[in-house]
Amino acid sequence: MFLSGGPWDFTFNVKFYPPDPAQLTEDITRYYLCLQLRQDILTGRLPCSFATLALLGSYTVQSELGDYDPDLHGPDYITEFKLAPNQTKELEEKVVELHKTYRSMTPAQADLEFLENAKKLSMYGVDLHQAKDLEGVDITLGVCSSGLLVYKDKLRINRFPWPKVLKISYKRSSFFIKIRPGEVRSSCL
Repeated sequence: MFLSGGPWDFTFNVKFYPPDPAQLTEDITRYYLCLQLRQDILTGRLPCSFATLALLGSYTVQSELGDYDPDLHGPDYITEFKLAPNQTKELEEKVVELHKTYRSMTPAQADLEFLENAKKLSMYGVDLHQAKDLEGVDITLGVCSSGLLVYKDKLRINRFPWPKVLKISYKRSSFFIKIRPGEVRSSCL
């Protein structure tokens, strides 16, 4: 195949995020998932607090560079890493502080720690889609391993776990979710 008009940027994307990344058996699979989550953080798809950004950033640096070595790592070694959408000097200093505390942590261990912390984020593995409710109000529908999530103004307003969903159907541009009787009444999106 020949592609013209480059430069082209091909990326690896995860379609289904595992609910428990620790169960992934191959180190390379965990590493690819880490790469995807790093990209999700950079693009704002996976929002994080400052403390979480610093922790995840420190595991990223440990995975890529190994243990901190003052002879190898100059004062601004962290600036070569793009860790957050609006990366600040304060964040870089916190990442360095945490990175200095790790001793003999292998890249695979750092990736596993990264995943164990990333999976706790509320938007981990949530694929968002713009929609409107029955009244025509803009909402966002999130699809993830645990079920369907409904957001309005970036706040979750409803959750439909997969075991409670009996049927999803559609007619024209309307989707209907049928929930088990006695759980919650059926909803339309």
